[in-house]
Amino acid sequence: MTKSGASGPKARARKAQHAAGLRYTQVRRRTGTPPRNGRTLQFLLEDRCELGTLAVQIAAAWARQGMRVLLVHEYKPYGMDMGLYSRRSRERKAAEQRQQAWPGPRSTLLWSADTGRGQEGLLVEQHTSWSTPPADPKYLTTDDSPLRDALQLGRRHFDTVVLMGRPTWPHRELVDHFVVLAATNGAPVTETLTHGAVPEERQEHPLTPEQSAALLRERHLNFLYHRPTAFLGMITGSRQLPPAEPAPGFIHAVETNMAAAGIPLLGHVHVGDHDLVAHARRADQAALIVASPLDPGVAQAAKALTDHC
Repeated sequence: MTKSGASGPKARARKAQHAAGLRYTQVRRRTGTPPRNGRTLQFLLEDRCELGTLAVQIAAAWARQGMRVLLVHEYKPYGMDMGLYSRRSRERKAAEQRQQAWPGPRSTLLWSADTGRGQEGLLVEQHTSWSTPPADPKYLTTDDSPLRDALQLGRRHFDTVVLMGRPTWPHRELVDHFVVLAATNGAPVTETLTHGAVPEERQEHPLTPEQSAALLRERHLNFLYHRPTAFLGMITGSRQLPPAEPAPGFIHAVETNMAAAGIPLLGHVHVGDHDLVAHARRADQAALIVASPLDPGVAQAAKALTDHC
């Protein structure tokens, strides 16, 4: 029996509302369209300080290009509640009650084209539980069915679902595509070799395209500890502009080598003021990033990712 005698379509629309973060009337208008077969994507990176906001920027670029994008965050309000270990029974019980008050999805509409055509771009941020509440609040749970349900429902209503958080661990059983975000100034063209502590003893040695591609893989995939992962590609980003090409065809040769290794280069982004340090203390971090102008490299990288999917 549906809530308050609601009809079947109305109940389904309410359920979609929790995933999309939209009003009932907006969701109801789209229930007549065929269900989407969206993709699930995860950005992997080691340096969160410089590139921590790049995933949101790419998602915003997708939305502005007409795609419907959902960002799925983990909701962990009481993960570090020290009251669970209090010696006072009253404080311990109060902490356990807070831990058991497991919320449902909480969605926020970050950006919408709002053209009234029903097919416009859309960006929604959702915070949802990634696991069921443990029987004992002091112990972790391994049941990730809430996350699986959230991703499955998101794929029905969005073109792309981005799994946010835990960027150093690829969720292979849940994600369709992985993208590596490398904090580097494009493809390296030289390597500094140090022979001592004196700056005069440091020498710059030019690299071949094969050596440049090998350095990109060695430096920016080590955090995965050689776990076998099928990558959609790599996007480089930094606060500096890439160095000049040492010879015609150098960058093309690097891209060819990276593609042959199974991790094509999909673009470079000038991070600018969008690094994580600039937004670390803002509660509305994602909304602030979406409202700011995006670097042209973000739009190019977003389109390259779409073309490779």
